[in-house]
Amino acid sequence: MSDSKYSVLFMRDDRDVTRYRLSPFWLKMFVFSQIFLLLCAAGGIYMGVRGFRINAALQSEKKGLEQRLVDAEVRLERLGNMEKILESYDPAELQSLLSAATTEAEQPQPREEVNLNTIFTRTDTRQVGVENMQAKLSGRKLTVSFELNNLQASKSMAGQADFIYLTKSGAVEDAETNKDDLSFQIQRFKRIQTTFLLPEGMERKDLFGLRLEIKGKDGDVIFAETYPFYHILAS
Repeated sequence: MSDSKYSVLFMRDDRDVTRYRLSPFWLKMFVFSQIFLLLCAAGGIYMGVRGFRINAALQSEKKGLEQRLVDAEVRLERLGNMEKILESYDPAELQSLLSAATTEAEQPQPREEVNLNTIFTRTDTRQVGVENMQAKLSGRKLTVSFELNNLQASKSMAGQADFIYLTKSGAVEDAETNKDDLSFQIQRFKRIQTTFLLPEGMERKDLFGLRLEIKGKDGDVIFAETYPFYHILAS
């Protein structure tokens, strides 16, 4: 019985019957090899699924780190812009701006606190870009122009721009602008120009800078930056 073998017959219509004699050992090896291959395939599928999940988790972590890096770059850029503006100040003007107080002849008024965050904080959501800001003062008329770029290549941008006066004494006053001049709907680029008057009682020597604020269709500020007049005002 130990020498018994299995006969395997192959029959085809166009050929004679072919017989192969196979020992039980090789038959068992064949069965075990199939089981082994099946286990290897199952193990490969498991490792593939596990690797996919680990890769997805790493990709999610990578995106989170990239977003944190972008936020850090934006904060660093804002601090850098604030530092540049402060460095470009005349020391006397800076002292006047930070310690300004309005005083009446008969009764002194309490010193008005200047919120530097309101004056200098740069807002940039990377939806629009502003370049070539220029201003020209003729009498009491101030003409301002700048180039507005759409940074969202996949869609058009629409919104409203506006200006705010900043004085050397630290006062903040809205400019009475023509809203039609400063409204926009752009696909790529638009040059904006508008003219408006200085507020009553304000002279050229009182002006420190002009703050541009741009709002999107939803009314949220998408860009804001302060421009000192000695950087943008034409002589």
